[in-house]
Amino acid sequence: MKKSLLALSLAALIVLAWCWWSWNVVEYNDSFVAIVKDCTDSTQNLFNVYQTDSSVDSILDTLNGCVDICQSAQTKATKLWDFDKDNSLKDAVVSLLSAEVEYLKKFWESSRYWNMENITEEDRVAYDWFINELQELEDKLNNQFLLLQQAQELFAAKHGLKLE
Repeated sequence: MKKSLLALSLAALIVLAWCWWSWNVVEYNDSFVAIVKDCTDSTQNLFNVYQTDSSVDSILDTLNGCVDICQSAQTKATKLWDFDKDNSLKDAVVSLLSAEVEYLKKFWESSRYWNMENITEEDRVAYDWFINELQELEDKLNNQFLLLQQAQELFAAKHGLKLE
């Protein structure tokens, strides 16, 4: 009887430990998803304002708020712990948010061109160079999204997390 009770207690402890582990890995992943979502939702709002509002001041105010939100998200992500000595998901999120902030700051710099009606040839060359830089940052950002997706999939496989 004592052996059965001991075996049952040990089995219950194993099940509870596994449940705690599973919940903890889900919570860890979900924390990063929420952090990234704050930044990407803010960026989506910015581009909605950019496409619908002709006021440069309104766009710049939204852009400044977006940069603040994404920098705050980057700080939050940096402060989260590594899961079971695995920092792969955290590093991918921080890299993505860093690329997002870098892109947004460059986009802010583009505001000097928004209301130019008559652009000189010298300004056209500078504008084209600037747009190429902005496109490179956008490509880098898109690549970071793919790298994050890969990191999340590998993290999930390693830690037994089922992604939705």
